[in-house]
Amino acid sequence: MSLNILKSIKSAYKFINENKNSSSISSIALIPTMGALHEGHVSLIKKAKKECDVVIVSIFINPIQFTKVEDIEKYPQNINNDKQILEELEIDALFLPSVEEMIPNDYSTYINMDNISAIKRPIYYKGAVTITAKLFNIFSPTHVYFIEHDYQKIFLIKKMIKDLGYNISVKTIPIVRDENMLALSSLNSLLSEREKEEAAIIYTLLKEAREEFKKASTKSSYLMDIIKNNLRTHKMLKLEYIDIADKDTLTSVETATKNSIILISCYCGSTRLLDNMPLK
Repeated sequence: MSLNILKSIKSAYKFINENKNSSSISSIALIPTMGALHEGHVSLIKKAKKECDVVIVSIFINPIQFTKVEDIEKYPQNINNDKQILEELEIDALFLPSVEEMIPNDYSTYINMDNISAIKRPIYYKGAVTITAKLFNIFSPTHVYFIEHDYQKIFLIKKMIKDLGYNISVKTIPIVRDENMLALSSLNSLLSEREKEEAAIIYTLLKEAREEFKKASTKSSYLMDIIKNNLRTHKMLKLEYIDIADKDTLTSVETATKNSIILISCYCGSTRLLDNMPLK
């Protein structure tokens, strides 16, 4: 089956209208991505195919969630490989719009979530949530699928869905990791093998902090210091932020509980790596 590629919003509307008219279709899955698909995306698509009648994957490198031009220019792209993966998985459609299609020069509408003070990198997430909302408006999905790699993004999209009254169910899968236990990300392709080995310490330290929590060490600053102090000995890694937050509010907590989550962002060279670990 050849891959159905939609490059315009008009063609996306047509695709959705044709499918909604079918009595056999009651659920539509949307999987928003920025491409450079990996095994985590494959697992996500397989889950969506089991649960929904129609599966749509979008690939859009979103310029409004980058603060520097050089960051978007170095974002990995391999569209031919992505298309091959999606063809083999037999998804129903790939939405592959241009920047001009999604964000024309006169674009001026954004989702503002600045009132959630706990957000790290608010410009990034403002851009991510805005484009996700636009995708919702285009495809009217019943379900949207994410990997739990970026907990903040999932939290904010759930909040946006609630606030704006979308009738969309958020589905997730746990973080998918490589053989070194590094969280899979499209950006990992920018890492050297040595950098990947070094970055594996992130998961090890998250696990160590969780084990300390299970021993009744609940002071957040103590748990975070375990990670900070050990990271200092790994010169390839530079900590951007670490936080222990309540999973339901994203608010930082002084005393960790089973409802807390450790959020961390590190740079390995110039590549930004996200990870997280629930303490339950």
